[in-house]
Amino acid sequence: MPYSEDFAGIYVLRNDATGNGYVGQSSRMRKRVADHFNLLRRGCHPNQHLQRAFSKYGEAVFSYDFEVICEDHSDLNMLEDAYLTGDAAFDDTAVYYNISRSADAPMRGRTHTEETKAKIRETKRGQVAHITPEYRRALSAGQLRRVLSKPGYVAKIKFVVNNPHLSYAERGRVVGFATSTARKVALKYTPIKETLNGQH
Repeated sequence: MPYSEDFAGIYVLRNDATGNGYVGQSSRMRKRVADHFNLLRRGCHPNQHLQRAFSKYGEAVFSYDFEVICEDHSDLNMLEDAYLTGDAAFDDTAVYYNISRSADAPMRGRTHTEETKAKIRETKRGQVAHITPEYRRALSAGQLRRVLSKPGYVAKIKFVVNNPHLSYAERGRVVGFATSTARKVALKYTPIKETLNGQH
């Protein structure tokens, strides 16, 4: 069973070229993310905003994270809604591709109480107990393998990490990245510069 160790929570699909993302919830996140990518590869994802970005930029620049692990499934709507309304935010991703701005229709136009916001913070902190460092390393390694399999994107990353004398804005203009994306790429991939430069 490929998803026998699946779990519930909030996930994000991220366009690493732009910093834009899609936030979702699922009681089986691993399967849900796989379903998203299967639909995107086939060009038939129901979210045309996300599909157009995937078709334009290519799979190599799309990654994902399991942002919050949630044992209580009844919290899923509340947590997703927090990201959609801005009460919670990702460190380096803007919620951009979601068509709806409400996970649960009755929440439209409402803001979360301080008690709810505190619960969101506690839930997010609690994810560490559910995803081990080894599992995170395995996820990162898998994402790196996908990136390294795309020569065009690797060439852009190499330019960013190999030209630190240029500003992030200058490097971004050359390879077609936003300044913030060039900065993120530099910070993420400079530590593995030798590995990247060994790619042909």
